[in-house]
Amino acid sequence: MWRFYPILIALLLGLIALPVKSADLARDTLHARLEQANEAFQHALDTTNTEQAQGYYQQAIDAYTQLLDAGVRNAKLYYNLGNAHILRSDFGRAILNYRRGLQLEPGNPRLQANLRYARSQRLDQIETSTQQAFMSRLFFWQDDLTLQTQVIIALVFFWLAWAGALAHRFWRRSSWLWLTCGAAFATLLFAGSAWMIHTQNTATQHGVIVAEEAPVRKGNGASYALQFPRPLHSGAEFTVLERRGSWLYIQLENGANGWIRQTLAALW
Repeated sequence: MWRFYPILIALLLGLIALPVKSADLARDTLHARLEQANEAFQHALDTTNTEQAQGYYQQAIDAYTQLLDAGVRNAKLYYNLGNAHILRSDFGRAILNYRRGLQLEPGNPRLQANLRYARSQRLDQIETSTQQAFMSRLFFWQDDLTLQTQVIIALVFFWLAWAGALAHRFWRRSSWLWLTCGAAFATLLFAGSAWMIHTQNTATQHGVIVAEEAPVRKGNGASYALQFPRPLHSGAEFTVLERRGSWLYIQLENGANGWIRQTLAALW
């Protein structure tokens, strides 16, 4: 009976090793796909033939997209994919990937710089509404700090306010009172900012036009009249207010709204 134990142990070890080998194989496949994408991107940069360069950029896009489909998610991957799109003059999908990358790494300077460039190149330059511009100036740090970081900062100021109030109770110095008031104000500011981001991430969805043109209509159907005399173009960003079937009711950065087909846009 004992002579069967080595065979049994070998079988068990073999079964245990299988998932590791599968994981290694999957990792090797993903790494090979990444190398393929990077090589195609480099070939596009090296060639002087415009048509060949566009083909290489598309190969890189396909390989990067396959990595996303496999579940790989990181800011660098979105950055590379956005760059490949922007070099094909696809500003809508470039903006989409830069925005998705910034969701993972708010404040990433390269993503922010390339996003600004992509926005400067799009055909529709829509002015921001006065209210939105004011909120952006008031909460200027939102693009640089994650939600978790802002919550932590709010908690630090919250306890600092209580510490200042307690110190003022015993020592009655104006400096402690100023500390309490300042910390309380900062607590409200960062807590409000965190709440805004949480609301935007859970209750609000944003998107960008990825088609060359997207007619905006007064209702959720092709039979409705046009809301604007001209269609939106690739790269125009919006907030989703409502969904009805395959149509989206959107609001632009200047406050204007209307209905577009969902297939003409991508959301994040």
